[in-house]
Amino acid sequence: MTRVSIVLGAGGPVGHAFHAGVLQALERELGLDARDATLVVGTSAGAQVAALIRAGMSAADLGARVRGRPLSPEGREIAKHYVRPSHELPPRSERPPWRPGSLRYLSAVVRRPWRARPGRLVSALVPDGPVSLEPQAAGFRALFGDRWPERELWIPAVCRDTGERVAFGSGSAPSTDVGTAVAASGAVPGVCRSVVIGGRRFVDGGIASAAHLDLCAASEEDVILVSNPLSIFPPLRLLLRREVRALRPADKTVVLFEPSADAASVMGLDVMDVERAAPTVEAAREAATKALRSRKLRRLVGSLF
Repeated sequence: MTRVSIVLGAGGPVGHAFHAGVLQALERELGLDARDATLVVGTSAGAQVAALIRAGMSAADLGARVRGRPLSPEGREIAKHYVRPSHELPPRSERPPWRPGSLRYLSAVVRRPWRARPGRLVSALVPDGPVSLEPQAAGFRALFGDRWPERELWIPAVCRDTGERVAFGSGSAPSTDVGTAVAASGAVPGVCRSVVIGGRRFVDGGIASAAHLDLCAASEEDVILVSNPLSIFPPLRLLLRREVRALRPADKTVVLFEPSADAASVMGLDVMDVERAAPTVEAAREAATKALRSRKLRRLVGSLF
């Protein structure tokens, strides 16, 4: 039996919708229910979708929720606990004085500049944001309690002070609940408050990688299906290609689902634009369906599913 990983990248509300469309295409074209994947890895918006999948929400219900359409009874029961994160900033006059987000990381960079990483450096420079993701975390706690799902769920985030990446839910990660892990992965530096886990501050895993595909090198899955909405930005598309190349020694089959030109025009460049989320579901589904029906990809996946 083919063992499948699904990797869901960052991307705000628009990325959340993109994932829903891709997962619908996978189910319609391959008969692959995302809930049956052996491993699901989710970053930021992808972490929200990954947790909803592990809570039992179907691809159809994911898309229907984004588009404001009726959900199945099971989907409604799950969705009533989901709180969409707000990234609206208060007026500038109400914000605290600016100060670096992590003097500890900045000091480490001054001592060893060759170890600096751009995303982590930006995170250390910008202050903690005012937006709390605790309401969303509490919603996921209502779904999962303190337990992680039986099927594997990995949620990456980055320690703000050390730059260390952690994949919550994996064997080496500090213990925490799903809701807190999702909040940590979604905590955008400068917008959201850091999420404290085990005495350490964590922020959006997207500052280190949009998808953290390299985590799958240590997994046992044969096929890795990657939905990466942030590939609308060429530098992030190139970074993903680098992560794919890094997996070659692990002998993994990697299939990428990225925005086509048509889908990108629907998505726009502001991934936080909630108004673009609903039409993105259909655009992503069409793009993924077209990719799955292409001769090259049909030959590849046809031998696996």
